[in-house]
Amino acid sequence: MMAATNNNTSRLRWLIRRLSRISPAEVPYRVHGVLRAAAQGRGWFDAARVPPAMADAAYGAPWVALPSERCGQAEVLAAADALIAHGVPVFDTVVPLNDGSPDWNRDPKTGTAIPLSFGLDIDFRHLGEVDIKYLWELNRHVWWVPLAQAWQWSGHPRYLELLGRLLDSWLAACPYARGANWSSPVEHGIRLINWSIVWHLVGGAESPLFAGAAGQQRLARWLDSIYQHIRFASDNYSFHSSSDNHLIGEAAGVVVGAVTWDRWRPVRALAERAERILEEEMVKQFAADGVNLEQALCYHKFSLEFLLAARLSVAAGGRRFSAAFDQRLHAALLFMAAMLDRHGRVAPIGDADDGKVFRLLGDGARTPYEAMLAAGARLLQAPLLDAKLAALDSAATPARSSLLVPAAVPVDSPAQWPQWFAEGGYLVTDHGAAADAPLRLIMDIGPLGYNRIAGHGHADALALLLAAEGEDFLIDPGTYCYNAAPALRHYFRGTSAHNTVQIDGSDQSVYGGSFLWLRDIASRMHTYQDDGVQLDLEASHDGYLRLDDPLRHVRALQLDRSAGTLAVTDRFECQAAHQAALHWHFAAHCRIERDGEAWLVHGRAVSLRVEIDAPGCSITLVQGQEMPPLGWSSPRFYEREASPVLRVAGPVDATTRLRSRFTLIKH
Repeated sequence: MMAATNNNTSRLRWLIRRLSRISPAEVPYRVHGVLRAAAQGRGWFDAARVPPAMADAAYGAPWVALPSERCGQAEVLAAADALIAHGVPVFDTVVPLNDGSPDWNRDPKTGTAIPLSFGLDIDFRHLGEVDIKYLWELNRHVWWVPLAQAWQWSGHPRYLELLGRLLDSWLAACPYARGANWSSPVEHGIRLINWSIVWHLVGGAESPLFAGAAGQQRLARWLDSIYQHIRFASDNYSFHSSSDNHLIGEAAGVVVGAVTWDRWRPVRALAERAERILEEEMVKQFAADGVNLEQALCYHKFSLEFLLAARLSVAAGGRRFSAAFDQRLHAALLFMAAMLDRHGRVAPIGDADDGKVFRLLGDGARTPYEAMLAAGARLLQAPLLDAKLAALDSAATPARSSLLVPAAVPVDSPAQWPQWFAEGGYLVTDHGAAADAPLRLIMDIGPLGYNRIAGHGHADALALLLAAEGEDFLIDPGTYCYNAAPALRHYFRGTSAHNTVQIDGSDQSVYGGSFLWLRDIASRMHTYQDDGVQLDLEASHDGYLRLDDPLRHVRALQLDRSAGTLAVTDRFECQAAHQAALHWHFAAHCRIERDGEAWLVHGRAVSLRVEIDAPGCSITLVQGQEMPPLGWSSPRFYEREASPVLRVAGPVDATTRLRSRFTLIKH
C-alpha cells in the first residue's frame, strides 16, 4: 500500500513538473490527446476494423538486400544460430525463444506481466521496478532481421519456420491497442520498419511463409496488424514538446509501412502527411550544421536511421524527398562522421541507450555508426564521407553496406571538415581520419537539449572529452539506465558525471525527472582561434545564474598540437564565494598514480601527465563510490564499471582560477 502511495505521489509530482514546461499553445493538443485516447479506448475512431484492399493494391519494391559480396555470410548465420540456441540478448539479460513463443507481454528483467489493458492508459513511466525499455526492446523485432537474412542466404527452412512461429505468437499475444506494446506509437514505427525488411528478405507475398490456406490466414492477420500499426502511429503522433525522435520515428514508420504495403486507400493520405512531417522535422530537429538538437549522439543516429529508412523506401518506388531534405541529411551525416573516432565509435554524449531502429548484419561495419556512415557514403556524392570511411582502421571497404540504395544523389559538400559546429554547439578537433593526431578534443558548448524538456540531454555544458593517439582518456561516462534506478539515472545525467565544474553541489539545470529538466542552459563561445597547430578558445554557460548569488562559469582552452598539451582554465563571474567541484573522468582502463604534485594517467599505449593548480582546493582520486555515486562509467546500457575520477573541490570566487594541464607522454 505504501509503495503504491509513493508511486502515485511520484507520478503526480512528475506530471506537475512536466506541465510546467509546456507552452499555452500545447494545452489544446494535450486536451485533445486525452479525449482521443478515451474515445479509442471505447472503440470510437479506432482501427479495429480494417478496410478492404484497393483494386490497385500493390507491394512496394525492396529497399534492402544482402551485400553483393558473401564475406558476411558467416556472421549472419552465426548470429541467427546464436538466437536459436541461446535466445534474444536484451541489455543485461537474455530472453528464451521458447520455440518461437517468448512471453511478449512480460518484462524480461523482473518477470512482471503487463496486463492487456488499453495501451494508451498504461503509464509506462511509472511501473514500479519495471523499466519498460526491456519489454519494448524485445518487441521491436530488430532481431528478426538476421533470421530473415540467414534464410535468404542459406535457404535452410528452420530460419523461416521460426519466423513464422514468432509472427503467429506475436499477433496472438498483442492484439490491436491492448497491452504495453500498444502504449507508445514510436514502437510501432520501429516494428513497421523491421517488418518491412523481413518482408522483403523472405520474398514478400510470394514467400513460403504464406503458402497454403494456413499461410494465407497468417498473411491476412499480419496485413491487418500492419494497417493497425500505421493507424496507431499516425493517430497518436508526438507533437509539441514531445516532438523529438519519437515523432520522426512514428512518421518514418508510417512512410515505410505505406510504401511497402500500398493496400488501403486511407493510408495513402496518411503517408503524404507523414512525408511532410519528416521534411519539417528534419529541419527542426537537425541544425543547419547537422547537429541533432536533442544533444544526444545515440539519438542523433537513431533519428538518422528512421530518416534513412524512409528515404530509401520512397526512393525504391522511384520518388525522393526534397533537395533540402538531402542537404540536411548530408550535414547530419557529416557531423556524425566528425564525431567518429578511428575505431568507428562515438562518445556517449547525452542519453545513450544502445537503441537502434534496424541493423542488417554482414556489411563489415563494427558499429551502427559506421554502418550509417557507409550507407550515407553510398547514398550521397560526398567526398568527405568517403574519405572518413576509408580512414577508419577497419578491414571493410567504402563499398560495404547492406542497404539497397538508388544512384548517388549530388549534394553541396564543404571542401574540408568543419571543426566548430556553431549552431549545435560542438567543437571537434582532428576529426579522426588523421592517424597522426596526438590529441583529439571534443567540447560541448551547446544547449541542454530540445523542446524545453531536454528529455535526452545531460547537464554537461563546457564538458571536455580527450583522446590521445586514438585512445580514450577524458570520457563521457554514458547513461547506464532510464527508469529502474532513479539515483543512478540522476547521477549519470547530472553535472558531477561530466568533465566540467559543479557549483554548490547542484546541477547546471534543475532536475525534474528521468526525462525532464526544468531550466534551459545557454552556452556561448566568446573567442575561438585555430591555426592548425594551436587552438585557443573561451566559452561560458549561464546555468548557475539562477543561484541567489548568480554565477557564470567561464572556461578557456589552449590546445598545442605540436607539444601535445591541453591547458584548461576555469574561472567564475560572481559576487560571493561558492563551493565548486571540478571532475575529470577517465576511461575505466586508465590507471592513475601520484607523481609529486602531479598525476600520471596510464593508458594502454600512452600516458598523460595531469597538473592541477587549484589554490585552497583538495584533489582526490575517486573510483566506484556508491553514496553519493561518483567514479562510474557505462560502456553499454544497463552495464556500469568503476572508472577513476580526479575530483578538485573547494571554495571559489571571482578571483579563483582552476588550472588543469594535460601533457601527452609517449612510451
